[in-house]
Amino acid sequence: MTQDDLVPPKTIEDLLHRRTDLSTFLIHLTKDTPGGPVARDNLLSIASTGSILARSPFGPAKDLDSYLAATGATQRAVCFTETPLEHAWMMVEEITGRQERFQPYGIAITKTTGRKSHVNPVWYTDITTRGGRDWPAKGINELVTEAKDRARTSGGIDAALLAGEPIFKLTPFFEQMGPLTDGGRKEFFWEREWRHIGDYRIYPAQTFAILAPEYDHERFRRDLQQKAPLWADRPILDPRWGLESMLAVLSGLAPSERGPFPALG
Repeated sequence: MTQDDLVPPKTIEDLLHRRTDLSTFLIHLTKDTPGGPVARDNLLSIASTGSILARSPFGPAKDLDSYLAATGATQRAVCFTETPLEHAWMMVEEITGRQERFQPYGIAITKTTGRKSHVNPVWYTDITTRGGRDWPAKGINELVTEAKDRARTSGGIDAALLAGEPIFKLTPFFEQMGPLTDGGRKEFFWEREWRHIGDYRIYPAQTFAILAPEYDHERFRRDLQQKAPLWADRPILDPRWGLESMLAVLSGLAPSERGPFPALG
């Protein structure tokens, strides 16, 4: 009898739970602000203020943001992408058809942290109308229209009435996906988006890792020590790294101890 004979055969459950990558995380990457701060400064601002600002409205009711914001109810959201950490490089690549251009600066949190702080996945609806398959997009749009009609008065739309409509608690979590009329497409299905309505409070202890390009790690950590010292001990990963480099840094290995693998995956 050999040692192998003592190992029980694998069950389907064993195979289903096997992972060869870093567990799936929620990643928020920063962008350069047109005419404003660059992505690096935006990430430093997140750390120093402990908050990610919800800048843009999303979903079928985003055009009503001006009315809803007036009463404190809002369609503005902070966006995260669900991805294995080692696949984050795809989010900073220049890909034909991508509508957003992210820089390699951001944060990664666990899905458990996201759920506990009211970050929820987006429901993608099909905008393809062939064969009448426009559900549930059509139904959601009809509910938005009915809510507007109920809030309409002789003086126009009553913002308080509109904000009280239950449908607007859901609309930021719906997004239309599929072919567009001009032959393009609405982003990428494999980039599963999660959203938090309103500004997102983030704490160092909740943050699994900070993301920044490798050439900037030392200087970025010094800036954190000066502007956001509670964040200075968080691991910093380059989102373009391969798995081996990420695991080495997360294990606390010095650069000279990281073995033969290249720095960038």
